[in-house]
Amino acid sequence: MSYWSHEYLLRTWGGPMVQAEFLKEAQKPFFVPRIFSGLNLFLDKAGFLPDVVDLVAKECKTKKAFLVTDEYAVRFAAKVMAPYEKRHGIKFEGWKEARPDAPIETVKECADKMRKFGPDLIFALGGGSSIDTAKGAWLLYEHPDVNIEILSPIIPLNLRNKAKLVAIPTTSGTGSEVSGVAVISFPDGVKLGVGGALPELVPDFALLDPTLTVGMPPQLTAGTGGDALAHAIDGFMAPRSDEMNQAIALKTIKMVFEWLPRAYRDGNDLMPRIKMQQAAMMAGIPLSNVGSGISHALGHTIGGLYHIHHGAMVLLFIPYELQVYSKATDRYLEICDVLGVRDNASEKKSLANLIEKIRGLMSELHLAISLKEAGVSLADFEKNLDFILDQTPTDPAFYFGWFDLTREQLMDVFTCAYDGKLLNMDAEIWR
Repeated sequence: MSYWSHEYLLRTWGGPMVQAEFLKEAQKPFFVPRIFSGLNLFLDKAGFLPDVVDLVAKECKTKKAFLVTDEYAVRFAAKVMAPYEKRHGIKFEGWKEARPDAPIETVKECADKMRKFGPDLIFALGGGSSIDTAKGAWLLYEHPDVNIEILSPIIPLNLRNKAKLVAIPTTSGTGSEVSGVAVISFPDGVKLGVGGALPELVPDFALLDPTLTVGMPPQLTAGTGGDALAHAIDGFMAPRSDEMNQAIALKTIKMVFEWLPRAYRDGNDLMPRIKMQQAAMMAGIPLSNVGSGISHALGHTIGGLYHIHHGAMVLLFIPYELQVYSKATDRYLEICDVLGVRDNASEKKSLANLIEKIRGLMSELHLAISLKEAGVSLADFEKNLDFILDQTPTDPAFYFGWFDLTREQLMDVFTCAYDGKLLNMDAEIWR
């Protein structure tokens, strides 16, 4: 199957364009939804002043709203719908069939249900896959003839002619509630962001209620929190990253290291849940505005092929991304400063300290630091290696980085990652 990210000209010129300093200064988009965070976002009774419910309900002229959720998050559906039904007479059609990794078949099924109901407000309730499913279905609801797999980032979507989108996360990791990213999986094992990161796919509203994340299982907490950390590091290290996005990313990194272990240890402790929900949202902003790094290209390929949690996979490849990108930029030293691991006498030692810090957090969260630990058998890895090496360079996170990796370099990354060994950056292939 052919995808938009396979386009030769885009792959050839995409990297140089995002790296060009004069182009970075020519335009700096900063897209975010209207964000509301708190414990009072779904009040059954109106107060003296208009609240979030009133503000969102204004966008529902037809009084018809569609709720996209999954089998876990559906438990919160009544809480979300009740104030809109009681206070504004909005009729909901619910759909709870969202699946992990947002399979394209599920996205199309959801769009068909939307089309039959005809809402002008879409609520996405759940983790990243549910929100991504809603984004993809919203696109197909507005434009039934669009081929998602070949939708280029340069083609306008012309959304919001039929509906607007409200994102309500029940996990703390993807940042999909504030981003223009919608990662869809395809039958051949490919996971691909719809058009890369499209400003029009940024939700209109993001409603963050931390009580919806209370009680998340430890490993889901770890995986989604790892995703938030990877997004923050990517957002700081990306070639297009600027001062505004870097400031958000640095603060997010510090928050994750402080609060994620606490959230992992006690799923019912509200304060860590509040902080991690905010951190995940904050990490989603630079992800949407400046893009991700090669950790996502590597993680998408492996995660899509072996159905391993996205957050766990991209974080596994963050140490390798830092090693590779250290050839082009010393920004990682600022991360070292924030985490207190900088060695003033040696940049090389500082990088080693940072990687050790990250892997220490991964070990504390019982996240795999190697593909072997993640459950990938050596025989299966070797069998699929050619596909992995062919597919990874087609991911936009790969060629929108600081520079392209050769097939030999990519082979080195994956073979080292299988055993969890770090790259030898003094080797001939990395000079």
